[in-house]
Amino acid sequence: MTILDTFFTNPPKLERFYPRKLQLPKDESFLLCGARGCGKSALVIDYINSLQEQFLYIDCEDPAFILKTLDEFELEEFIKEEGIKVLILDHYFEGFLEYLPKAEQLIAVSRLPLDLGLKRLRLYPLDFEEFINFKNRNEAIDAFNLYAKFGSLAHIAKSSNTLLASRELFFEKFDSQEGKVLLILSFFQGKVATSHQIYQRAKEDFKISKDWLYKTIKNYEKEGVLYKIKTLEGGFGEKIFLYDFIFSKYLNKNQLFITTFDTLVALALLKKGVKILASNSPLGYLNGNRFIQVAPFEDEANLWKKAQNSFGFYTKHKIKKVIAVTVNGRYNFKIKDIKFEAVPFYEWTIGE
Repeated sequence: MTILDTFFTNPPKLERFYPRKLQLPKDESFLLCGARGCGKSALVIDYINSLQEQFLYIDCEDPAFILKTLDEFELEEFIKEEGIKVLILDHYFEGFLEYLPKAEQLIAVSRLPLDLGLKRLRLYPLDFEEFINFKNRNEAIDAFNLYAKFGSLAHIAKSSNTLLASRELFFEKFDSQEGKVLLILSFFQGKVATSHQIYQRAKEDFKISKDWLYKTIKNYEKEGVLYKIKTLEGGFGEKIFLYDFIFSKYLNKNQLFITTFDTLVALALLKKGVKILASNSPLGYLNGNRFIQVAPFEDEANLWKKAQNSFGFYTKHKIKKVIAVTVNGRYNFKIKDIKFEAVPFYEWTIGE
């Protein structure tokens, strides 16, 4: 039996699938890309198990391909002989095949947004609404508490132990050199930094190539493992965020809750495509004439006081509304012509 026979007669199954917002198109070839651990394979496997047509699922990272490469001609012959309509290349990477075989529908799944001439879809880590489905919680505050504990990566969110799941993700999905870069990046979570500053910090602990580090950082950005936000203050550096606040906390045990909450807010905005600039004082993000302020535990009196101190900042940037994202606080007031509204994260992120 050939490796193709093995894949064809043993299609992957899911014990349980949690629905995602991203809908995969029917009868259309596409590339599904997204960062490691965000649930791409599960989404595609659920999709193909609902098909009526014959399909062939190939895991491009299967150990069998370490010793023997897949022959494109042999693959196309197999597709014809078995009447396969849909070909799925999971964990696809550049160079796995010399050319893409012909199939009525071709689905490639990759970490990077490769140029394969296919429609490109991106799967992000779980947003708050998707997480509610994972943990089956109806009460918003209970769901938020779990979200802050389990994070947005499907691999970790569906587990019962975040520590073990984070460890599995780290050691299974990243090689030793990539892991070193992640570890250093976690020290910069929620901070403004340049690639040069990251390199200076990394070489204190590791022997690492500057060019390789810069290339890895760029690839992490393309994949969606790393996000950078330009700052309102200008100058050198951008605000750094790894793609999940619980995973970054696993890497950096000294991560503070304010950093975790700041990451929650920033990633929620980025996932929804909101254009923002980061501010450190006050802590938050400018979007047009509104300012999303990170204020997890601010009560009305404290926010009023801070608003008075930051009023020059608001007027300078022509801000008309300040949305203070809190853990559970809810209130509003007005100072001159600027409206201030405090909203719990779980309400704000759904309405954003």
